[in-house]
Amino acid sequence: MNALQDQLVAYLEEADDAVEGALIVAQVIDADADVDWARQEIARLAESIGSGGDVQPVDVVAGLAKHGFEGERQRYYEIENSALHHVLRSRRGIPISLGVVLMGVAKALGLDALGVNFPRHFLVTIGDLLVDPFRVAPTTVDACRQWLKENRVSEDNAFNVAPNTAIVLRMLNNVRMILQQRSDYVRALEVSDYQLLIEPDSYGLYVERADAWLSLNAPEMVVDELEKAAERAPDETVAKRLRERIAQARRLKSVVH
Repeated sequence: MNALQDQLVAYLEEADDAVEGALIVAQVIDADADVDWARQEIARLAESIGSGGDVQPVDVVAGLAKHGFEGERQRYYEIENSALHHVLRSRRGIPISLGVVLMGVAKALGLDALGVNFPRHFLVTIGDLLVDPFRVAPTTVDACRQWLKENRVSEDNAFNVAPNTAIVLRMLNNVRMILQQRSDYVRALEVSDYQLLIEPDSYGLYVERADAWLSLNAPEMVVDELEKAAERAPDETVAKRLRERIAQARRLKSVVH
């Protein structure tokens, strides 16, 4: 493992700070990310918002909005929107990165803050306040339920609390998907290495890695990844489909050689 992977493994032992997890993701994206500046900026924002004392959850949200934080609408699908140091400088981000800023500032002010793994749109709770990070504004459970209904998305697990490890995993997933869409399969595989440290038994990740290796014309690696996926398949039906793909990949290997 490299030094940053060692750092992630150490983080996973406690994972008690969403900001620290997000800063590891920032370094996966940009090896030169100024993580010390990012920590200091979170502290400066908290000091500015809490200077009047007796801070309430709504003050955190209003304070960050006043500082210019908002959702990035023009360049939403850019990797830097998942890099916390970039988000703190630009004041623009996607729901999950803005959510980490909210959580970090709230924690610095002594408030309880949690992530919510809402489908397609990460949410945050600060105390009893439900927040839409992309709008940097409070929202309601009823409004979220209406969104689920309109988009035909099940409410099952929609309001589950996201542990900090899940936040890191989701941020890395966003980065990996963008890289795959850009056909940058080598970097996508590197990102998935970090994901597997968090979720080593994710058969889906191994399937994604197999697809990346296929795009890189490396059938031996396709077989290796699919075998790992088959070992971790959730049921025999899925395992059977994976074994069929393995057989196909082995035939490709024989053609190549």
